[in-house]
Amino acid sequence: MVLKESIALITYHTQMTTFNISVLGELSVKESWTKLFIVGPLSCVAHPFGMTKGKIFFKKKDEEPVWFDLKTQMIEELYIKRKNCYYEIVA
Repeated sequence: MVLKESIALITYHTQMTTFNISVLGELSVKESWTKLFIVGPLSCVAHPFGMTKGKIFFKKKDEEPVWFDLKTQMIEELYIKRKNCYYEIVA
C-alpha cells in the first residue's frame, strides 16, 4: 500500500489481533523500514484491504467493510449495501 507517498506494509498478528503499519524509507534497504502505528487490538476485523488519507479499510469477519481512522483511533461502519461485489479503494 502507499502511505504518505511511501511504500507501506501492514502486518497482522492473529493471536493479539493487532496490525503494525510500517513504511519503507529507502528502496532496497531492509533496515529502512520504520514502524509508524500499532493498531488494535481489533477483534472484529478480518483483514485490511486498503488505505487512504489517514484511514485503513478493513473487512470485518462478517465481510462488511469498515474503516479505522488513524487520527481518532476509532472504527466506523460504512453501511454499504452490496450484492456479489468487491471493494476497491481509489485515492
